[in-house]
Amino acid sequence: MGVTFEIRVRGYLGPLLRTVLADLHCESVARQSTISGRLSTGELRALLTRLDGYGVEMVRVRCSSDEVTRQPVGRS
Repeated sequence: MGVTFEIRVRGYLGPLLRTVLADLHCESVARQSTISGRLSTGELRALLTRLDGYGVEMVRVRCSSDEVTRQPVGRS
């Protein structure tokens, strides 16, 4: 199962932190930065713990799955 996460944080990610996050895509936007990439639940948990340890303030975490979720069409 492929899950892509986007983590939005407050502020700019400096070169040292970007080096630590080399396997992920980092982009800066107006006073915020986004970190995105394919992660397992364990990898996400480790990344969030690591960012918290660096004092990075998280604004939002979003995920999207590559799998199509099937919803029932009607009730029986």
